[in-house]
Amino acid sequence: MRITEENFIHLEQKAKEYGASSVRLISAEDIIVENKTILKCIFGCDGYGSQVCPPFIPTVDEFRKMLGEYEWILLVNWKSENIFSKEISENFVKYSMAPPEDAKIKQQHQDTVKTVLKERKEIIQPGSIELEKLSWNLGYNTALATFPGKCTWCANSDYSGVNCAGSDGACHHPTIRRPCIMGLGIRMDKTLEKLGIPLQKFPMDDTIPSQYTLIFLD
Repeated sequence: MRITEENFIHLEQKAKEYGASSVRLISAEDIIVENKTILKCIFGCDGYGSQVCPPFIPTVDEFRKMLGEYEWILLVNWKSENIFSKEISENFVKYSMAPPEDAKIKQQHQDTVKTVLKERKEIIQPGSIELEKLSWNLGYNTALATFPGKCTWCANSDYSGVNCAGSDGACHHPTIRRPCIMGLGIRMDKTLEKLGIPLQKFPMDDTIPSQYTLIFLD
């Protein structure tokens, strides 16, 4: 279905109301998908096994075929107040497994994690779902939102963790469950590079990381 300028402006305006910093309409052909991407999900991500990640979502090969049936995608970058220091950026996964002994750094890491979960649950995920709903109302009947990482609908009240049902039972929020971008095999780094969007380099040093979601339109 053709994306009219009027519809795009409407989607862009609403996205910014929901908390987006920028919105760009891109071709589905610009999305880079690689089978090896999910190795980073299986090995090294504590979200693996949540119900928006492998093995609960389409395989990379299945998704690649589905992607071929879409023509347009909204690339949405969300605002954030989460500043990553170089120390936290370099050791984010390490500190998630073994908290640092230094009390100040430990608190900094905890605050960073809580802000990630809070922004995803309160801004990014609901905003993405609302954009999907709006797209559907505009006539894009197979519009689908994505999440930037593991789902946070079941985050604790203090944002210290996520109580996902995982493989132990049915999803607690099945109607607003959407796939993780990386879990589908999407290489956001290569996709952004192809689009000419500057890539953030790690480790970061007092930098706010970009948080992208994709809204598939058709």
